[in-house]
Amino acid sequence: MGSMFFQESFTSSVDFPTYIPWQTLSSDLSDKLKHGSIRINRSNRVEYATIQEEGTPLLENGTRKGDGPITDGSIVTEAVKGGTSWPVASFLLVNAALGAGVLNYPYAYDKAGGVYFAAFLQIIMMFILICTMLVLVHSADVNRDTTYHDVLLSLCGRRAQQCAAVSILLTCYGICITFLIIIGDQYDRLFLSLFEKEFCISWYLDRRFTIAITAFIFILPMCYFQRLDFLRYASTLGIFAMLYPVFLTVYEYYKLGATQAGKVKVFPDSAVQVFVVIPVFSFAYQTHEIVVPVYACMKERNIRNFTKATFLAMGILFFIYCMAGSFGYVTFGSNIAPDIMEQYNARDPIVLVGIGALVIKMITTYPQLVLCGRGALDGLYAEFANLTTDQFIKGEFKRRIVVTSLWFCTTVLLAVLAPNIGVVIELLGCLASVNIFIFPGLCLIALCFRSDEYLENWKSQAKVAVACAMIAFGTFVFGVVFTKVIMYDMMSHGSPSPAPSHFKCS
Repeated sequence: MGSMFFQESFTSSVDFPTYIPWQTLSSDLSDKLKHGSIRINRSNRVEYATIQEEGTPLLENGTRKGDGPITDGSIVTEAVKGGTSWPVASFLLVNAALGAGVLNYPYAYDKAGGVYFAAFLQIIMMFILICTMLVLVHSADVNRDTTYHDVLLSLCGRRAQQCAAVSILLTCYGICITFLIIIGDQYDRLFLSLFEKEFCISWYLDRRFTIAITAFIFILPMCYFQRLDFLRYASTLGIFAMLYPVFLTVYEYYKLGATQAGKVKVFPDSAVQVFVVIPVFSFAYQTHEIVVPVYACMKERNIRNFTKATFLAMGILFFIYCMAGSFGYVTFGSNIAPDIMEQYNARDPIVLVGIGALVIKMITTYPQLVLCGRGALDGLYAEFANLTTDQFIKGEFKRRIVVTSLWFCTTVLLAVLAPNIGVVIELLGCLASVNIFIFPGLCLIALCFRSDEYLENWKSQAKVAVACAMIAFGTFVFGVVFTKVIMYDMMSHGSPSPAPSHFKCS
């Protein structure tokens, strides 16, 4: 049983956002997909279907019958074929959520008011997140949708679908910036430990140079590929790279003790700090973009099985984040840095392994996010420019080169100028609050009006009230945190911000 689980986990795609068929954002392409005249291949690329496939409507070719496993169809990519068990679905959710946020977690604990208050806040957030995830999968059952943006199209209309695509596009863009900043942080820690004083005077050790040269040599060539199947095996390393900092926080806690700890809080400084840290926790647990694709690929697609997968995933994430946040924060207290890895001595071989794994993880994951973001932009462009299917297919190569080049150059520039990962993660948390609270709230309202048009039933009224509260809360958190980041974190420190490596030399 255990060996089957690991084998199934390994052969399943653990990078679902890469394979989401964003081309359905275009009305023309979406219609042809539904009629089976075009399909999406393993490269996540649109192509014309064969004569045999073209005569088969989507309802017969690519959807589920009853609760059976998903079958081959034009809208179904390789990532969602075959069907997975609920434990594997849980593993996919954990892998999607576990990322750069773990490095910022001890710093978030300081903002949240210490270990106990942060844990309490996470429990509340997990309950809300589970509810909104179940709203999405229930919404997906209405029209047997297989993607997050198609759920919004079915219930809330095309504009909501396009807004969700923009949100996820910006999320992919922001995470790419975060990954480049993390690469710079790891180099800073390594070179400062090895070269000490020379680190501050050598231009070739400056993060602005190390980020740029690493990105151009190792990342940029992979970003132009149509297929990234060869990176699937790097996902195993990715899990190790994200879990390793958790191990390091425990290891360094017992090695260093409390000798470097500043003040350890037991309560937040202000209510604003609590609202600011909510998006950080939301970003750490967020899997909403892939909830529907994971649900669609389950062997037994029902809410009961997905609920079990969700609770297991949230429990695992809670344990991982509490370990990282608690041990990291107690070790350094108020002296904690936005990236916990910056505070460990890279001369230690155990720390050095973690630095190397993180750099490789960031390098191999960045191109996958570019592919996802490029696909979303492709779909939006095809819709707004009213491209025909022929125009869309013929212009793919040119769009791929232009979009990838602009994406890469701008993310490198912003990564060099950004003060630290904390600022970017807070902005990503703002977008997460939209995907977690606002869009599921809109779906819940639409579901209520479908079943009870005039809201005569008290249950429908209660659901609408809850949905409105979700939307209001998500909007409020987005506004507060976005204003705080722009007005305080960026403008108060000057623009552009000095590179973090300069602070290590002051």
